[in-house]
Amino acid sequence: MLNFGLVAALGAALGSLARLQISYWVQTPSEASFPWSTFIVNVIGALLIGLIASSPNIMNNETRRHFVVTGILGGFTTFSAIAVETLQLASTPLISITYVVATFAVGIAATHLGSLLGDRK
Repeated sequence: MLNFGLVAALGAALGSLARLQISYWVQTPSEASFPWSTFIVNVIGALLIGLIASSPNIMNNETRRHFVVTGILGGFTTFSAIAVETLQLASTPLISITYVVATFAVGIAATHLGSLLGDRK
């Protein structure tokens, strides 16, 4: 159990660093703007989890699964950022609602696309 925790923690550190880098590349100008960096990170994460979920090489190996899924993708994507950014957008309800709906709709579509791409192997 401890070994899986360390493996997941190492993966989470890598995922968090990747997320931070993307937030530097895609900076949102103000709190009233659409939070593009979190949206992009979550869509990429959804696509990757779809790909990875169809990879027996990762999913059937506990160490790899904890490193990649729990660690890297868990550190990379975040629901808490969606929640706080949605509240920050409360003064602009149309952008707030668009952000939530787009995040979930595009995220689910990206997961499905990743799954389809992963099944093509």
